[in-house]
Amino acid sequence: MDQKKIRPIVGIASIVAAILFVVLLIIGIVYDGGTFSKILLIAISILVLVLAAELGYLFFLFGDTKPNYFLYNTQSNRNVSVQKLTFQMINVRMNRYLAAYAPSEGKIWTDRVFDNPYLEMDDAFKPLVGYKLLFDLAERDFDAGWRCFDLASDDTVNFIAAAIELNGETEMANTLRTLKGTKPTNLKHVRDYLVAKRNYLQNKMFKYTVENIDLF
Repeated sequence: MDQKKIRPIVGIASIVAAILFVVLLIIGIVYDGGTFSKILLIAISILVLVLAAELGYLFFLFGDTKPNYFLYNTQSNRNVSVQKLTFQMINVRMNRYLAAYAPSEGKIWTDRVFDNPYLEMDDAFKPLVGYKLLFDLAERDFDAGWRCFDLASDDTVNFIAAAIELNGETEMANTLRTLKGTKPTNLKHVRDYLVAKRNYLQNKMFKYTVENIDLF
């Protein structure tokens, strides 16, 4: 059975066992039917308490079996609920993720980071990387960013196009290839296209992360 289904069952069982412990203990204390029976009731209540503690331990054990990249809270050492996930949380974590590949976003575009055929990157992150880089260009909307698109290699832009294509983004992927394939690059067309897609890119980043949260 899936751990997500087991956890609430274990939690309920732990609460029931704790209540039963209290009931048995009270009965054992007030019971006046003989010393042996009184001791037996108290002993049983203690065993039930141990059971409640074990079930409680299992409840928390099943809660966070593995730190999730986007949900893990370093202060509580637990994953937060996916319902508490925000775009800002995703964006900050993606900044950290991309920092492992280059010291700045500009160098990711211009230093041919993604041209390496042996690049190590989990496939689950690729669409997010593509969306994130395009979103940042649109969000910041400054000349240096658009020049990065111009200076990027065809392979780098194709990597980004292929990355979002993994999430069914065929039309946008083909548009990016066309924009990059136009020589010289018409940066006004690139800017107009991506700035108009800013909210779309943000929504796609959030939706993709939520729908695939178990992959991270």
